[in-house]
Amino acid sequence: MQEDIVEGLRKLGLTEYEAKAYATLVGRGEATAREVHELSGVPRTRIYDILKDLATKGFVEYVEGSPTYYRAVEPDRVMERLRDELVASIDRSTSELLSLNLEAHGSSPVWCVRSEWGIKNRVKDFLGRVDSELIIFCRSPELLREYKAELGKVENLRIKVDKKEKFKDLGFRVLEMKAGSERFFKDAIIDGISSRIDGLMISDERSSIVIGTIGGERLAIIIKLPVIALLQKAVWEALV
Repeated sequence: MQEDIVEGLRKLGLTEYEAKAYATLVGRGEATAREVHELSGVPRTRIYDILKDLATKGFVEYVEGSPTYYRAVEPDRVMERLRDELVASIDRSTSELLSLNLEAHGSSPVWCVRSEWGIKNRVKDFLGRVDSELIIFCRSPELLREYKAELGKVENLRIKVDKKEKFKDLGFRVLEMKAGSERFFKDAIIDGISSRIDGLMISDERSSIVIGTIGGERLAIIIKLPVIALLQKAVWEALV
């Protein structure tokens, strides 16, 4: 039995034994509990409970008799039902989460995001909220390339980079920092931990997001403090 099939079914909520039994029935068509046990490797002492659980979850049908025969519900029907249930669950959870007050009193104006998905989601949300101006310092062409679609929608976009030749194929108009300015953004080692800034984005003089790595871990730091955004913009303006 292919391990990727079993692993895929486990991601849909089945246990390893349930996945093996269901996959066996899909391939066999119809079988007794004993046959499923022998073909799938599910222990004989567990097979009846496993098949009962699969029937409860809607993966298996059976005809009682002596012996009882089991058959798999067609995979396309199962997957369509699971897809509908998942979409409904996502919609319900989204609605419930949006009803919460995420900007509760006392929430921190500075926070850190560490997962790749979280960083990408947060940057896209940040770019989607730009009203009048977005200024960027960037050392990584990949960063601009990753969000090229979102950046293309910003009307007033200004970008400064460390070396223009690295960004020439991206289609953005960029300015190069003046000589010596790179010292503000160079890689650093503090207390034995390396850090680097790949990009700094400042939106409407209200908020900013810094994207980089610390100790080899990628992260984004979101700052919703206008005074910090203004100071960051002042530094950016000085890099000409």
